[in-house]
Amino acid sequence: MARIAAREATGQNSLCSHQILAEASWLAGYVMDAARLQRRLDDLERVLAHPEEEARADRQDPADGSWGSCHDEWFFKLNATYDHLSKPSNAAEVPRYRLRIFDRVNSPVSLQEYLESIAVSDLPRTGVDHRRELNESLSSLIRLILRGKPAYYGWRPQLKDTLTELILHRLRNPRTGWWGESYVRNGRVEFVDDLSVTFHVISYLRGDVPNLAAVADHLLAVKGTDYPIGWLEVGHNSNHNNMDAITLFRFAWPSMNDMQRQSATAEIRRMLGWCLRESLQPDGSFKPDFGSTDSLEESNSWGVSFLSRIGFFDPAKRFWTHETFSEAEQIRQTLIGYIEKHKGTGGAGGTYYENDLEELKIAQSGK
Repeated sequence: MARIAAREATGQNSLCSHQILAEASWLAGYVMDAARLQRRLDDLERVLAHPEEEARADRQDPADGSWGSCHDEWFFKLNATYDHLSKPSNAAEVPRYRLRIFDRVNSPVSLQEYLESIAVSDLPRTGVDHRRELNESLSSLIRLILRGKPAYYGWRPQLKDTLTELILHRLRNPRTGWWGESYVRNGRVEFVDDLSVTFHVISYLRGDVPNLAAVADHLLAVKGTDYPIGWLEVGHNSNHNNMDAITLFRFAWPSMNDMQRQSATAEIRRMLGWCLRESLQPDGSFKPDFGSTDSLEESNSWGVSFLSRIGFFDPAKRFWTHETFSEAEQIRQTLIGYIEKHKGTGGAGGTYYENDLEELKIAQSGK
């Protein structure tokens, strides 16, 4: 990880290395397959020894039209393809090869079968925890299918109803209103709430889900527990998880009672203090979250997104308070300067840098 971060920090292309690292991290934490993990680690060593291979990660694969060619796993390629297509500088791009990667789920039956197959994990039987795959796939498929993107790919019209039905009635915990993975344990299926999955679903449905008061109530109840349920990473604060939490508060705010709002306001103020005092660095970067294998680009984005989504730069987004932040404009300019300097060498391909830069440049601090 340190070698990859050093390559990215010095302005070298590290996209392929980061893709392999993400997949190796997933294999180490979610899949009982030591031989497969070793193959990916060997791939990583080879790319680190041959930096010229980094560039191939950003080329479209003629076999299925996907991006993310340094990934082996379908759902990682799906996510990388979405990231490429959503990058602002690629908005006018017409891909050379047809996006056949989407064909796997382009029917109501195949979509339902796929999502149901990864919604329940039976580790003793299969050796695979599907939680991350469910999170990554659902995140990409909601934005692709429900928003009809890209316009030149022929998603079947029935998919929107199929996906909505699955999300609202098959993949959700009716008690807490959260989403997550289910596990077979001692002959029973147990649902485990997941902060990240819940964040992605509610965000990409733009808050148009029922029972958001229950979502907020559970969010406050788990604040002191570790991810994937709670806000902490092995007992440490996290810009990534804090960003997820405040986004859920923002969407749930109209449904929250006064006591919930008072508690949420106190927590947001605490998170802001930690972000500014301990995470934000003088050069406009952010310390990577504890134990994270994210690229520097992604780590920076979690901090920028947290500040942006609480309305630190824009009073119109300040749903939780009417106070002003005198230092916001100076911090905004520092963040822009850092991104402008590094946007060409982002370890996640530059999509996060471009989106964050666009958001920061339209923010009107104190106006």
